[in-house]
Amino acid sequence: MTSPQRPMPPTIPSDDRGLAYGDGLFETMRVRRGRVPLLQRHLDRLLLGCRRLGISAPSRDTLIRHVEDAIESLGNEGIVKLMLTRGSGGHGYRPDRCQPRCITYTHPLADPGGDRARTGAVIQLCKTRIGRSPATAGLKHLGRLEQVLAAMELRDDVDEGLMLDELDHVIEGTRSNLFLAGDDRLLTPVLDFSGVAGVMRGWVIDAASQLGMTVEESAVSLDDLANADEIFLTNSVIGIWPVVRIRGLDWDSGRGSMTSRLVTALDEEVGAWGD
Repeated sequence: MTSPQRPMPPTIPSDDRGLAYGDGLFETMRVRRGRVPLLQRHLDRLLLGCRRLGISAPSRDTLIRHVEDAIESLGNEGIVKLMLTRGSGGHGYRPDRCQPRCITYTHPLADPGGDRARTGAVIQLCKTRIGRSPATAGLKHLGRLEQVLAAMELRDDVDEGLMLDELDHVIEGTRSNLFLAGDDRLLTPVLDFSGVAGVMRGWVIDAASQLGMTVEESAVSLDDLANADEIFLTNSVIGIWPVVRIRGLDWDSGRGSMTSRLVTALDEEVGAWGD
C-alpha cells in the first residue's frame, strides 16, 4: 500500500512583499499529539502584529483552518510554521491594494530538546548585535538576518547564543527569550526597542505570577547575567531550558528551584515538553 502524497506547496509570486522586503509576520508552532498547545497565544501575537504593521489580517477562524490543514499533512508531532505576508502590490516600499498571503510550512521535530530541559543548556555570547527598532520591537516579523548571522557564530558544543544591543543590554537568544531567577523574582529583558515577545515568554510570565513569583521586565546587563542565581531560556518549540554554563562569561550553575517549578507547571498544562 502506497503512502498518500503530500500536496505540492503553492507557488509564491516573485513580487510578494514578504519575499521582497520581509514585509510580514510568522509563527513557529510546536505540534504535540495533533494539536498546538499554545495556539491561541500564537494567533493573538500574529493578529497584534498585523494591527501594528497595518496588514489586513485574515479572520482567526481562517488562520486556524490553515494551521489545522498543516497539522493534517504533518501528523501528530512536529513543527508548523505559519507565515503571513502583506501580499503583492505597490511599486517599491510603499504598499498598494495588497491582499495578505498565508503560507504554511511543516517539518518533523528533529530535536525536541528534552535532554536540555532535564540536564541544562550550554550557551555563548554572540558578537552580532541586535538593532534597536521601536517600530518593530516585540514583533515576530520576517526580517531575521541578525539572528541568522548570530546563529552562524555558534560553536558545535553550545545550544544557543545570547544577543546584545549596541548599549550592551542583553536582549534575547537567537531563537529564545531569556529569564534570570532568584529569591522568588524573575527578571526578563524589556523589549520596547528590540527583540521578540515570545509566546512561551508570555506563558512563563503568567504562570510565574500564579506561582507567587515577582516578574520584572527591565534592562539586563552582563553583570546581571554573571550574578544571577538561575538562568533559563524559553520558546514555544523547546519549552523551558535551564542554562548550566555560559561560554565567554564566568557563570555556571545547575537547574534551580524556580526553574524547576515552572518546568513542572508547563508539564502539568501541556505534558512533558521534551517527550
